[in-house]
Amino acid sequence: MRKMIFLALVIVASASLAVAQTGGGIGIFSDNGGNDCNLWDNVAGLCAYYIVHKSIPGSIPGATASQFSAPAPACLLAMWLSDTAIFPVTIGNSQAGVAIGYGGCLPLPLHVLTMNFFCQGITAPCCLYRVQPDPVIPSGQIEVSDCNFVIQFGTGLCAIVNPDASCPCWATPVEETTWGKVKAIYEK
Repeated sequence: MRKMIFLALVIVASASLAVAQTGGGIGIFSDNGGNDCNLWDNVAGLCAYYIVHKSIPGSIPGATASQFSAPAPACLLAMWLSDTAIFPVTIGNSQAGVAIGYGGCLPLPLHVLTMNFFCQGITAPCCLYRVQPDPVIPSGQIEVSDCNFVIQFGTGLCAIVNPDASCPCWATPVEETTWGKVKAIYEK
């Protein structure tokens, strides 16, 4: 009887500790470590923008793959040239949709792709550049395979091209929500 009660307590405690995780955040950065989400197009020449898969609060610590897109926004007056794959299993491209296999369970943050642009130095300040879902994914979400090969949904992080004082970049994920969802967080 004691073993059954103990087992029931362990199951209840485990269930209460279980927290829904997300697939992390995938964003565009000016460095391959994912530290600076301020991008620049202020002189003519080649520009490299780095896509990094990052851990965010409540996300998985590692991953095996991801699928997303990062089409250049209309406000970016630079020309996309190509992507440089970091991993051999990279299908597609950043502009139309890309799937990347990491080759195993790797810890986050993880540089997954480099986008190469010809910058013209004429993009206006405060051009928002966000990672988006691959348009061919039926879920309509950024998808990430965790270390158990379970699909998690990731968050597209927002970078800013040519930031100024009115539009600093913090690489903070922003999700659409409703007032009811916000209230539900605090009613618990």
